[in-house]
Amino acid sequence: MMWEIVLFFLFIVPIVHLIHEMGHVLFAKLFGIKETEIVLGIGPEWFHFSHASIRYRVHYLVFLGGYSTNSREGVLSPVEVAFISLGGPLFNIASILMVLPLLSEYDFLLLHLFILFSSWVGLVNLVPFKMGNRRSDGWQIATSLYRLVKIRGNEN
Repeated sequence: MMWEIVLFFLFIVPIVHLIHEMGHVLFAKLFGIKETEIVLGIGPEWFHFSHASIRYRVHYLVFLGGYSTNSREGVLSPVEVAFISLGGPLFNIASILMVLPLLSEYDFLLLHLFILFSSWVGLVNLVPFKMGNRRSDGWQIATSLYRLVKIRGNEN
């Protein structure tokens, strides 16, 4: 049981965060954003690399979250922000759907933990909340929809 906990924190948690952040980055790429970055963990940087025009940075405490950034000249539209923010939770849901069929063949704890943690990350990020300068995906989606409705209301 102890080794499964260690494997959970060293592999499952970072993989779930990577999947979530890949969702944001791939949706950003759909909107033509070229410069993107995925950061996993906190603390001193362990290593970094680039692949497919995505820069990856991995920190020593890799199991303590992650985030993605993108840069593009100009401001993103509310629709772009909403879809990019929705990309992370959608990728969590997709990863769960891909792993569920494996449960019938391979019923082991790490698979269950992957499903539970990925569900938690995806659902919690859909809840609109703001802590300091950090905003959840749900907050970004809700404010983007509010701006979109406000823009449409001003047009009429």
